Amino acid sequence: MPDMEQAAKEAFTKWRGDADRVIVARAPGRVNLVGDHTDYNDGLVLPMILDRAVYVAARLSLDGRTHHLWSENYREGVTYSPEQWPRVRPGHWASYIAGMIQELPPPGPIELLVMGNVPLGAGLSSSAALEMATGLALEALRGKSVPPLDLAQIGQRVEHRYAGVKCGIMDQIVSRAGRTGHALFLDCHTLKWEHIPIRSEGIQFLVIDSRVRRQLATSKYNERRAECQKALQCIQASDAAITSLRYAGTHHVDELKESVFQRRIRHVISENKRVEEACSAVIRSDWSTLGRILSLSHESLREDYEVSCEEMDFLAAYAESLPGVFGARMMGGGFGGCTINLVRSGDGSAVAASVTAAYEGKYKQKPTSHIIGTGLEAGCSYD
Repeated sequence: MPDMEQAAKEAFTKWRGDADRVIVARAPGRVNLVGDHTDYNDGLVLPMILDRAVYVAARLSLDGRTHHLWSENYREGVTYSPEQWPRVRPGHWASYIAGMIQELPPPGPIELLVMGNVPLGAGLSSSAALEMATGLALEALRGKSVPPLDLAQIGQRVEHRYAGVKCGIMDQIVSRAGRTGHALFLDCHTLKWEHIPIRSEGIQFLVIDSRVRRQLATSKYNERRAECQKALQCIQASDAAITSLRYAGTHHVDELKESVFQRRIRHVISENKRVEEACSAVIRSDWSTLGRILSLSHESLREDYEVSCEEMDFLAAYAESLPGVFGARMMGGGFGGCTINLVRSGDGSAVAASVTAAYEGKYKQKPTSHIIGTGLEAGCSYD
């Protein structure tokens, strides 16, 4: 049993006194190589799973009356009866678990402990990983499997209903269906995906966490989504056949002239094209081209979608000035979080050290960095 799974069982024993009949489920976080703010516009994305995950240890409640939840990372517990909703704010860690319980009811009250090594609030999809790990544990307790796409859609619904984040489907799908050593090329309109092998001998993926934290539900993330909806309505006023920004063309951008809506559409259109080009680059192991695509994506997210911030711009620009860096960009919802850096193999540690020193000198805060592998697949284990 992997160390983190054993650690989850040991933590459960410390919390509840024993770990009899406990199920341990895991689901990984993700990095998105390219394709940000396209998923909720029916667009294309190219994420891959992390070698870091959220772990859930669960069993039916021994008291038969009450849900008992515990976060090992936050050192916090929540207890509530199945007839009530826990007294937590939207987006609180327990709201994701309670939402999954609400949408996928177990056969009785449960005891559930969560812990993990996905950095929290850093744009690495710790919330989607929590939803998918909880979902896998609930599947096991119910004795009935749920198709990966169905479970991903349940997780997305939980984000919308209980966390207040109008996210797309990408994070949940890749967390549940991602494959080790592969990127996942996902069409968010058809919900079809393809696993793309990554021959990574010559490169390293370096994630640098700015330590700038944001809450997507209270940031401008939902505002951006609303702007996309308004932009779509502007297009539909003259072209009713366009059902999402995925199908908008450059002529629609020109028709809107210079405006916020024009910039949002321009990002979606150009980002979808970059995903297709990135997929081809990964297949060819053309890392120079992929690096250039990452840099262009950051520029678009900064200028057209306006979801970057000073710290993220500094991290991307400084990394790109260093030898051995093919390209860098912010990723995730924006307004903080992490950058993804494509680095020549063997240079990751040196790049991380140089970026860390420069960032700490400028912002008086030390970023954290992670050289990541290409994934730890979702799964579940039993005694």
